[in-house]
Amino acid sequence: MSLSKFIKHFRKILVVEDDAVLRSALADKFREKGYVVLEASAAQGVLTIVASEKPNALVLDLILPMEDGISLLEELRNSGYTMPVVILSNLLGSEDLRADATRLDSEFYNKSSTSLDEVVSAIEKRL
Repeated sequence: MSLSKFIKHFRKILVVEDDAVLRSALADKFREKGYVVLEASAAQGVLTIVASEKPNALVLDLILPMEDGISLLEELRNSGYTMPVVILSNLLGSEDLRADATRLDSEFYNKSSTSLDEVVSAIEKRL
């Protein structure tokens, strides 16, 4: 195992995405790169996962059961969590979403025009 892959092995990425296929594909892509991956399908319980597992970065969908991704990210930031975050969404009107993402020190990407490799690269640049 190379040193960079060894170091990544200790880095955790939390993928919060309600689409099981996309969540699994993202998780697999991060695992291929040597990361430990945690998965959640809803906002509920994410604060507990973050507190106990201390992920190094977060990939976050905007539309989630029970709570939207921006509200969840606001809760995380207000609780003192500063990990890099990439927000994914297919929502139109993305200028307001980009403004929210910037305000919350995260990056916004459109799901339909962003590859899995681009998501991984965006996280890696911020780690």
